[in-house]
Amino acid sequence: MRYTDYIIVGGGISGSVLSFVLMQHGASVHVFDMPKENKSSAVAAGLWNPIVLKRLKKVWKADEMMEQLHLTYPELEQWTGHSFFDIRPIRRIFHNPGEQNTWLGLTSNPAFEPYLDDRIEEVPEGIVAAYGSAMTKGTGRVRVNDMMEAVRGKLKEEQRYTEALFDWNDVVRDEEGVRYGDLRAHAIISCEGVQAALSERALEVRGLAPVKGEVIKVELDKDLKNECIHQGHFMLGEPNQQAFVGATYAWEGFEEGPTAAKRKELEDHIDHVWNRPYTVIDHSAGIRPAVKDRRPLVGTHPEFKHTYLFNGMGSRAVLMAPWLATRMAEHLVYGVPLPQEVLPERFWMA
Repeated sequence: MRYTDYIIVGGGISGSVLSFVLMQHGASVHVFDMPKENKSSAVAAGLWNPIVLKRLKKVWKADEMMEQLHLTYPELEQWTGHSFFDIRPIRRIFHNPGEQNTWLGLTSNPAFEPYLDDRIEEVPEGIVAAYGSAMTKGTGRVRVNDMMEAVRGKLKEEQRYTEALFDWNDVVRDEEGVRYGDLRAHAIISCEGVQAALSERALEVRGLAPVKGEVIKVELDKDLKNECIHQGHFMLGEPNQQAFVGATYAWEGFEEGPTAAKRKELEDHIDHVWNRPYTVIDHSAGIRPAVKDRRPLVGTHPEFKHTYLFNGMGSRAVLMAPWLATRMAEHLVYGVPLPQEVLPERFWMA
């Protein structure tokens, strides 16, 4: 019989970050994952931003999440020996003079000043911005696939990783903890994302409202370099004169894969913000683990002993995961209560 403190099911953004943070707090982990099943993380752009740019509102717990993010990802880079954390401003294109005025007004607000630059920027050649643009501050990108691969490699080195489909029907629970095959643990944590809603093998998770997103990759005739252009969707500069464009939202059609309608939506977006030639070279889809009330699901599973959920971060997993993982680790290791707003039990209450 082998022993670990926590079994983690799922090695996407959430599972990767939680594994590392638990180990930082002195706990041992073992991760079960099938990389091809990371239907959201694998196609995520990895942008982090504490401001909802469409409505110019702050994300829940934005300041705390930003502080933790800037601590955790550099430490994760150091542990894995790989680089994937990039500081990158986001260029917000204004639709009209009113949006520009709203932005400038918020830059003098202490709650927004750390994140919004007060200069109206000249736009580089190729970018369309009739009403100007401005840049965010302190935002950036985690190259998600590079991060997950680096964490996976490190866990394999330390024999803390199993690449296999996980079957919750084979979990045995008793007074001391859980057992799965020949592995014993104090508890088990589901970080399965949408698999918790769409897979018959998954643990039941209430409250999830999966959202399908589609992205395209394009080849340009000019390098966007470090640009990330936002006007409803984003257009993110990549190496070799390429750009990543997305993402769309849909609450159905999960099994259809990439669709012609959403590709057109993204091409129309490019035509609004970019006036130079481009060619679509890739089109992919993923499914985000969003939650009905827009709060994550973090805490004890209401129906099963020694079982926890760490899920439901939707399109903001890169931003949310470090702060929530730290709260989860403090709860499991030291008994610190979790924030009431994220407890899964709210969807089991009559």
